[in-house]
Amino acid sequence: MTLSSEDKLILSSIKINPSVTELEQINRLILEVTDWNYLTKTLIDRGIAPLLFKKLPLLTNSSLIPDTVRAKLQQTYYITISRGALLLDYFKNIADAFSKQSISIIALKGVYLSENLYHDIGLRQFSDIDLLVHEEDGEKCLTILESMGFRVTNAIKLSKFVNEQFDIVHYTPMVLKGVSIEIHIKLHRKGEKYNLLVDELWKNAVPVTVNKRNVFALNINDLLIHLCVHLDKHFQGGKVQFTCLCDITNMLNENEARFDWEAFTASCQLYKSEEVVFKYLILVNKYMNAPVPADVIDKYNYLLTDEIEQQFFKYLKGNFGQIGRAHV
Repeated sequence: MTLSSEDKLILSSIKINPSVTELEQINRLILEVTDWNYLTKTLIDRGIAPLLFKKLPLLTNSSLIPDTVRAKLQQTYYITISRGALLLDYFKNIADAFSKQSISIIALKGVYLSENLYHDIGLRQFSDIDLLVHEEDGEKCLTILESMGFRVTNAIKLSKFVNEQFDIVHYTPMVLKGVSIEIHIKLHRKGEKYNLLVDELWKNAVPVTVNKRNVFALNINDLLIHLCVHLDKHFQGGKVQFTCLCDITNMLNENEARFDWEAFTASCQLYKSEEVVFKYLILVNKYMNAPVPADVIDKYNYLLTDEIEQQFFKYLKGNFGQIGRAHV
């Protein structure tokens, strides 16, 4: 399938800090756009609009973008800031409440990445708060959240019996005034080919600051692996999130100079996740110019099948549909 100039422009807009050559490519693609409605809608729907908006001052051809398009990009950026600020404020209160009870937390995905990878909460959309806690702290976290006014969305609290009988990855989301939080005790269900060992994740966790609160994050290798595994769940289930593709691309790009591919591969092997991880690293290298060494590409290029590429094109254009087995 051949990508249109609009599609190429969308994918070229993903990087937080593009190179001069990549900016020149965006400039050239602006000249080729014929369907501004499709471009604008797709940028917004895939969560990429703020990333293009922030690049406009760097683009010599940005004046050729219609005013209505520029206005929508700007509006999306400020809406993202507003939502992110709200979620981070809730996160701060939750982190304080958990800290008082000596509960350690690992901030996952958007709540961590918006500040610590993108360094601008207007660039990375996220809709809820995801936290990883030790399994023995799980029920205590729910009690604390309940005392803060959060409620289970279906008003059914999981009993101790259910917790013992079923494979719980995260508890039922709890919501307060439109803000949802998921408390995770692990990152995937049993029975997958991969196995992200929870004890290993905690051992490797690094101290970070999120909205001026001292918490933990997955280390760079574990975080990249988690993002690929999370992406795969949605990719296979027909509900792909382009934010994951943006995260993976930017993690590689922002850490290119210091990324240890040998150590990363060893982590993938430990977690039995080589195939699922490198499949998506090859994908983002091919279509988003994420930096991946040539020898790595040569070794794992076979993982990017025609079926995956065709599904990726469909997702880009908004044609969602399940392939293979849906992961719950």
